[in-house]
Amino acid sequence: MKHLIFESFLRDLEHHQRDVELTEVQRYHVDCWKTCKSIFTSIKKLKIAEECIRQSYRYCENEHEVAEYIEFHIENYLIRSRSVYDRVLSFINYLCDIQMSKEHVNHVSIITNRKVKLSGLNNKLKEINKACEQYRVERNGVVHHDKYSDQELEWVDTARKAKYILKGNVESIGITDEQIINNTAIVISKHMQEFQLNTEKIRSAVNVLMDDAKKIYDHKSYKHNKKFS
Repeated sequence: MKHLIFESFLRDLEHHQRDVELTEVQRYHVDCWKTCKSIFTSIKKLKIAEECIRQSYRYCENEHEVAEYIEFHIENYLIRSRSVYDRVLSFINYLCDIQMSKEHVNHVSIITNRKVKLSGLNNKLKEINKACEQYRVERNGVVHHDKYSDQELEWVDTARKAKYILKGNVESIGITDEQIINNTAIVISKHMQEFQLNTEKIRSAVNVLMDDAKKIYDHKSYKHNKKFS
């Protein structure tokens, strides 16, 4: 569900004319709308990543590779969970009319910016950052070491590969098919529950920020429209 701020964007964008060069005011409308939309798109992709974890075993053609598919989709969620905040910072850069180049937009440069401080958005940005940093250690492990580490998932991977090597005779090493199936389900369920809670924290923190962002956008849009009318 999108925020009411999109009604403000629609109010302004519907007056734009196609194939006509944008004015300064219109560029502000478009930049805010596009970067705000990307935030909610990134949150939607988190939900897609969650569903991919749930269905990961269905995508795998080979039983002994199931754990690798689960791991891939977990890593996808971990990386994408941070990307939400990157898009929030980009939006704030346009919303507060900071006009900072994209390569310089980061947590410190936005949080310490005078316009952001005057807007009163600092604490709300910090809350979003906190929610998006929930899996910082795990994500860094994926990005810098190319590996997500989880003992339960490693057990599933080892057991399934052992079953493949032993041609299904896993009882010879003291485990059963039922254990493999149950432990696979436990791994998926555990990550689903954790990630769903984290996504909701991110979504909630973003919506709180958007309440204030709408007021700021409406005020700036009104001032710009009045100035250039």
